Amino acid sequence: MLGKIKGFILSHLNFDHIVKLVVAISLICIASGVNAGTVGSVGVSSDYVFRGQSQHGGDYALSASLGVETGSGLYANVWISDVDYGDGLATHEVDTVLGFSKELFGIGLDLAHIDYAYQGDSSKDLSEVLISADFGGFQLSHFVGQDDASDYTEVSTGFLKVVDLAYGDYDGVGSHYSVSKGFDALSGSVTLSYTDFTADDNSGLSDETNLSVSYHYS
Repeated sequence: MLGKIKGFILSHLNFDHIVKLVVAISLICIASGVNAGTVGSVGVSSDYVFRGQSQHGGDYALSASLGVETGSGLYANVWISDVDYGDGLATHEVDTVLGFSKELFGIGLDLAHIDYAYQGDSSKDLSEVLISADFGGFQLSHFVGQDDASDYTEVSTGFLKVVDLAYGDYDGVGSHYSVSKGFDALSGSVTLSYTDFTADDNSGLSDETNLSVSYHYS
């Protein structure tokens, strides 16, 4: 299965993506004494919804990820998904992540650099720095946009046990809330999700709601 995942991912990576991933994995292996484990997943969703907005025109999207994790907290991964913005340009989103996660005094901390690249339309490319804390069943995440990218803040919780809730605000873009429920099925995980997005004034975007179902096999 990992071989198939690697093949799918590598077939959609350009030279720049490969260099970034190789450098990230090399740094992790050096820092951890080559004590790193490989992780991967494949998935399909009725739509790819990101921060409350559809990224695939309401049509199903395929995705895959591949990465390395270490006991020291260092990790790196690459994630790929179909995208369709209705202009016939971007076809795939490729995210590369290099991060560090650790639990201190009962609080889960995560710091990462995320690079978003869009095959077919590099004008959408951007990067963010993630700062996240997980405590008492709640997670607070802040994404600092680099260069001209906007900041994004999200708070989420699975504390209710019945469903997971999240609220996010994207500076100059809009805000959204989501209600989701995940469960194990077919040797993987299935997630049902409802999102409601409200566009900011002068953003040029429209309000939208999305109901989606996704399946992932790790």
